Amino acid sequence: MKLWKSAIGLLCVIGAASATAQVPSGKFTYVFTNLPLWDVSGTYTNESASPGGADLSITTLAQSAKGAVTGTRTDSVADGSKVSAKITGNVTVKKGVVGASLKISGTASADGYTGPATGTSTATLDLPDRSLDVAGKFKLCVKTPRGTKCETLSGIVTNPMPAGVTGDWTLETDITAVATKLSGTGTLTLSTGRVFTYKIVGGSYKTTTGVAKLNLIGQSAASGTSLSLTTHGVGMDLTALKGNLLGQKPVFP
Repeated sequence: MKLWKSAIGLLCVIGAASATAQVPSGKFTYVFTNLPLWDVSGTYTNESASPGGADLSITTLAQSAKGAVTGTRTDSVADGSKVSAKITGNVTVKKGVVGASLKISGTASADGYTGPATGTSTATLDLPDRSLDVAGKFKLCVKTPRGTKCETLSGIVTNPMPAGVTGDWTLETDITAVATKLSGTGTLTLSTGRVFTYKIVGGSYKTTTGVAKLNLIGQSAASGTSLSLTTHGVGMDLTALKGNLLGQKPVFP
């Protein structure tokens, strides 16, 4: 199975600037289709057949703007045993492949007894198959009158990705110009509909070259993240971008 490797590109740039001003101002929209930003937040359900019936695994993940991952996992096995655990971790990017390094900690139950459940796993986005593949190793224990009994399990669970997740995203900037100083706001929208807001600080425009520099600092839910843009002309045509968001670092070109 060949995992996706990121390509870098830009679909289109749509600009609206004042026709009478040398220094650009107004709204400028950038649409990215080959410079993906992935958000693994969502609920993943995996159901598989077993000799006793069906095994069901439900994982819910929430990814912060800075790339931290939290969530829960519930496993119900056909024989009646269950695992209920909390998930913590961080997004990782290795050789262009986005995934997450996760830890689980919770409770296992079987035959009326309970005990600790712990484990580690690596989640990987498999784009050709539209899935989140989770490979993990878990230690499940139950405390019985005859002592604690433990079992170590390992394996891979393939979870279909939520509908509509494409990695595409849109950045809209609203620029205010005072002489050659630029300020304003930015709004970044993911393919999932999730929105992050930014404040533009220290922006500048050189009338001699037509080069603008914008620094976007994350606000509210986007706090701790940033984007820097270089553009050309009053149409603010994008020539370079660097960012740090969702545990990923998009770069254009």
